[in-house]
Amino acid sequence: MHIKQVMVMGAGAVGGYFGGRLAERTDVDVSFIARGPHLEALQKEGLLIKSEQGTSRINIQAFRNPTHAPAVDLILFTVKSYDTAEAIEQIAPVVSEHTQILTIQNGIENYPQLVEAFGAERVIQGFCKIGAGVSRPGVIAHKAFGEITAGEQDGSESERVKVIEALFGQAKVPIHISSQITKDVWLKFTWNCLLNMVTAAGNVTVDQIFHHKESEQLCYKLFDELQQVAAKEGIELLDKEGEAIIESSKKLKGFETSTYQDRQKGKPMEYEAFTGAVVRLAEKHNIDIPHHQTLYALLKLIDNGG
Repeated sequence: MHIKQVMVMGAGAVGGYFGGRLAERTDVDVSFIARGPHLEALQKEGLLIKSEQGTSRINIQAFRNPTHAPAVDLILFTVKSYDTAEAIEQIAPVVSEHTQILTIQNGIENYPQLVEAFGAERVIQGFCKIGAGVSRPGVIAHKAFGEITAGEQDGSESERVKVIEALFGQAKVPIHISSQITKDVWLKFTWNCLLNMVTAAGNVTVDQIFHHKESEQLCYKLFDELQQVAAKEGIELLDKEGEAIIESSKKLKGFETSTYQDRQKGKPMEYEAFTGAVVRLAEKHNIDIPHHQTLYALLKLIDNGG
């Protein structure tokens, strides 16, 4: 596998940051797929990343339609979960037998959709850890973290994973190759189901959850329910893992989750990928999860009524 052309499918905060680093720091050609005012700004002014690491103005290629971009070796798939089906249709014409797709989206339902569409040999599962947002069209505000985890389902270090590791290493983006990617994705999913969803419902930053014992306890109750659901899916979430997720989050002063940011901007919220997925799995296994069901109802009300 040789990577010369990269496409960022969904050049928002996540895709914009990681794709921007590839465009800025490596010799690969990067095409950004975006829409609306963000696309217009990218085409006219390029990409601006404002970060604690410094400010970078990056000249890029940006398109509305993936078929207008150059032939691609790697697709960095970063659209919101609710846009996955549409994005799959959009990239289908440009996915060849030489193309690899790395998904670093939120949730546990996107990777299976991509595999169904393109086959496991075309898709690599991953996720990212980053605090970033689109502060205005064409501008990514990078506030914290900025790392990727990826891996093969069988835990092997395949050639394609090694090539992607080397590429992001060249871009000075920390990338971790996991030997248990399914479990690691579930741990990230757990973080989001707890902290991302509670901050969105409460309209607060992560640290503010822990200003009240009741909201802190809610996180533990949500974990207990998620633990039951995960077990039915063959995933063991340990008590100490849930405690580590919650306790470490207390240190994230002022951290704005992605769904909290969406609520602040009046954008659709990605709760279906998290709480919605848990509710659907609980129904599948006939498990009672009252805290998730209540949270799901509140998020749906906020999203559709606010």
